[in-house]
Amino acid sequence: MGFEDKRIAIIGGGLGGMAFMNSALYAGLENVHMYEAAPEFTEVGAGVNITRNANRVLDAFGLKDDMLWMSSRDPPSYMEYHHYRTGEFLGRIEEFGEPKSRQIHRAHLLDVLRKKVPDSKLSKGKRLEKLERDAANDSYILTFGDGTTSQADIVVGCDGIKSAVRAHLGKSDKPIYSGQMVYRGYVSYDDLTPDTAALLRKTVNFRGPRRHVLTLPIGNDESESARVGIIGFMTEPLENWKSESWLATAPVDDLNEHVKDWCPAVQEIIYGLRKGANKDGEILKQTLYVREPTEKWWHMEADARGSGIILTGDSVHSTLPHQGQGACQAIESGFALAQVLKNWQSPDLGKAFQFFQDFRKPRTDRITSSSYETGKMASADIPEGMWASAFSPSTVRERMRWVMEFDLLGGLASKLDAEFPTEAGKKPQLGEIVTEATSVL
Repeated sequence: MGFEDKRIAIIGGGLGGMAFMNSALYAGLENVHMYEAAPEFTEVGAGVNITRNANRVLDAFGLKDDMLWMSSRDPPSYMEYHHYRTGEFLGRIEEFGEPKSRQIHRAHLLDVLRKKVPDSKLSKGKRLEKLERDAANDSYILTFGDGTTSQADIVVGCDGIKSAVRAHLGKSDKPIYSGQMVYRGYVSYDDLTPDTAALLRKTVNFRGPRRHVLTLPIGNDESESARVGIIGFMTEPLENWKSESWLATAPVDDLNEHVKDWCPAVQEIIYGLRKGANKDGEILKQTLYVREPTEKWWHMEADARGSGIILTGDSVHSTLPHQGQGACQAIESGFALAQVLKNWQSPDLGKAFQFFQDFRKPRTDRITSSSYETGKMASADIPEGMWASAFSPSTVRERMRWVMEFDLLGGLASKLDAEFPTEAGKKPQLGEIVTEATSVL
């Protein structure tokens, strides 16, 4: 049965929106269209770490080779930790199994996700201004900033933590400042000494009191995309932020003030950032915000028969990046929502939405909480004398195991089949696509 006949509008063309678009097409939901506010499909920022749990989904779509072409390959460990002042090795976290994590530029990942999406299903320069119910036709009218309109039965909000769809649902809660700001940039391996270049071919975390610098080995030499992604998490008061946007630029000197007495490898990173900075000597700077878990992810009018609005990705379960799960959870949720819409065996869209929320919310709520706690561990606010001895990589790894080893594909198939059991000996009519995806792995 499913809802493949419904017109599905995706609001937002970032990583979350493109992940759901791929999921919808993979599930056979062909009557789907994406609306992106920006004039082009672009992603800014430094690199992103796509971990095992999300790579299993992307590999099921057939995106593995395209991802590996532009991402790091076969990392020696998941993360390595070093003392901020001495550079001393503090321990490492091993990978969590195949497929291993992949470090890739956000724009390159967006290109990979867009590759299998027909241009006919994408519209740019469509900033959502109004979302109205058309009761007579049991649908929604979408009005965009350029004056055009469109109609859809199901509206999927994938438009980030500042979601316009979320606002149209009357959710007026404000994101909460995390207490940290992030400096983002890139360093060329050619601008590093051989020893530091070799070190930063791994994912490295230089841990310091109330701050840490994370480096990601973005890309690879074969595609000439190899460079070091720098993500500096610094504790700063919000009054230091002067921009009206959450993403702006700041002088490399500002980051240097935080780390000027750190180890030689970090000093090389500062040197490399200066060489790669824009003409004003600035790199990206971002305030880190997060929302409290949202109670309800979807909405349907009382008289609706098959129309509704649902949120996914950062619009409903945004998280801090300390477990590398922002994009990964959007990928997971996009896949799960598409499979539920395809395989639901009753005409009740509200129950399908609630099933999706019940399946995803416990996990995303827990990740929101644990990512905050992991960030506190990475930037420990404890006396200097206790700082190094209070950190245990093995403890961190155990805290993250449930995140990385989650079997979304098999778990969703099992839940769907339990929702609509079939007679013994008969092939289930739902979950078939999910099961096929599982077999790919």
